[in-house]
Amino acid sequence: MADHIDPDSVGRHYAEWFTTGLRGIGMRYVFSRRGLWVINTPYRHILAAAGIDARDRVLDLGCGIGNLLIALCERVAFAEPAIGVDVSPALIELGRGEVYRAGFDGRIQLAVALATELPFQDRSFDLVISSHVIKHLDDDALLRTFAEVHRILRPNGRFLLWEFKKSPFSAPLFISARASGLPPAFILRDPGTLARQLQAVGFQAVDRVSTGIFLMPPVPRLALLARR
Repeated sequence: MADHIDPDSVGRHYAEWFTTGLRGIGMRYVFSRRGLWVINTPYRHILAAAGIDARDRVLDLGCGIGNLLIALCERVAFAEPAIGVDVSPALIELGRGEVYRAGFDGRIQLAVALATELPFQDRSFDLVISSHVIKHLDDDALLRTFAEVHRILRPNGRFLLWEFKKSPFSAPLFISARASGLPPAFILRDPGTLARQLQAVGFQAVDRVSTGIFLMPPVPRLALLARR
């Protein structure tokens, strides 16, 4: 298990994946709005747990190239622009192109930011979502990120996250991934550990959400809905 994870290194690693050769083309498709059914198969089911409506001000933490926000804005006409942040400038630049091509300029805004230092005022969002991001946060960064999310949420605001689950069924895939040296540094955690960390920074209620079945990779996920 990694003791420290450098977020800039993670961002550079993903940027290389998304911008290099045939692999980059594949990654840009899989992580685009069109590829959501592959990499985030039950995303609609998971998002439904948050009860999202047009009055919500929404932040996607670790938005990548903006696929989830584009999918959300296809279904919900938010009163305020949806916001996405990511540590990688290259992914944000690609994401702005995706947003433009989807016709959501002005309805979706993307920016570079660290999860541990969110550039937003206290109590300024109703909902924060985060998909397959927190595995790239070490323990200190995870607590700081959860505290930042709590800070920027309004009273009764919601934090919906989903991620790979620490499980014997996940172990073979991730042991081989770590041995290959291909993925950025990561730490897998179980739902109980994450729930305790969310409560430690002030979230009042943390509920587990059914994730459904993911196509790629077909290993267990966890999903949690925390309320401020």
